[in-house]
Order: sequence, then C-alpha cells, then structure tokens
Amino acid sequence: MKKDRKMVQEEQEQIRINGTTLTEEQLAEIESTYGVRPVFGDYWYDGQSGLYGLVGQFSAGFMLPGHEFGALARDASAGTTGIIVNGRELPQLEWMLWSQMLGSPIIPGSYWLDHNGNAGYEGNPNPVVNLLMAAQQQTAGGGSNIWSTRFSSGNFDSGNQRGYVSVPGHGPIGYGF
Repeated sequence: MKKDRKMVQEEQEQIRINGTTLTEEQLAEIESTYGVRPVFGDYWYDGQSGLYGLVGQFSAGFMLPGHEFGALARDASAGTTGIIVNGRELPQLEWMLWSQMLGSPIIPGSYWLDHNGNAGYEGNPNPVVNLLMAAQQQTAGGGSNIWSTRFSSGNFDSGNQRGYVSVPGHGPIGYGF
C-alpha cells in the first residue's frame, strides 16, 4: 500500500517516546509541566533517572523522572559499549564523557542511575557514586570543565583554548585542536 502525502506528513509530525506515540492529553501534560510542547521526533526516555534523547543518539538532557512513556529499549541510543544503565546501553561518546567525569573508565556491566545522580550496580541498592558530585569535584579540582544543558553538553580546558560541544543531531563539534 502506497502512502499518500498526508499520511507521510502525519507520521513526521508525531511525537514518540519509547516507541509510543503521545496522545493529545500526554502532550498537554508535558506542556503544562515544562512550559513548552515537544518538537516532533522520536525520543527515548529513562523514567528512573529522567535522562532523555533522540532515538539512536546519546542523552540530550534531563526531564523529571516517573513519566509513563513505555519501556526503555536497550538499543534506544544505539550503544555498543556493554555498559547498561537502567536498561539502556550507553553509546561510546556518552561512556567517554561519564568516564572522564568519574576520573576512570567505566567497565562493562549493568548499572542503575536515579534522578539525584546516584549510581550503583544493578541488583545492589547502595549507590557507589553520585555523578553530580563527581562532575562538581572535577570542575572545582581543576579537572574537567564539563557542562550540560537541556539541549547539549561540552567541555573545555582551563584557558578555554580547546574543547567541544555536543549538539543533538550533529554530534561533538571540537575547537582549538
């Protein structure tokens, strides 16, 4: 069956999260909560940590945890690292950023992450690290200058001579190298 132009346009104007097309009621709730309506697209969302991103890409930012948008798929961000966080496999760039923030490479395994930044091994409720505190310590200690917003993230050296910005849909863009 051939799709007509209207059907194709309707598919392109959908907002999907974790494979579920959002209803008008869900869109109104998001708009009420965040003050903005989401842009058309196909997103993944981690209801435990609040992380979200475009399907096939690394995390783009945080929302509130606990929204019911369906199950998060392991391959939601096309990860290949063997590092599973709340059921989602991290892509290489995200693994590198998190490892840099923690000061050592994260080894493959299954982990959990909550909305407060606490992280630990899957099956053990005790946190091993708090990612927010680790990021603050890296910056305060003269380590990295990692920053993040709802839409992108980046890092720069102490003199702001070299760094990068990660832009969803475009990937990392470096400067000064």
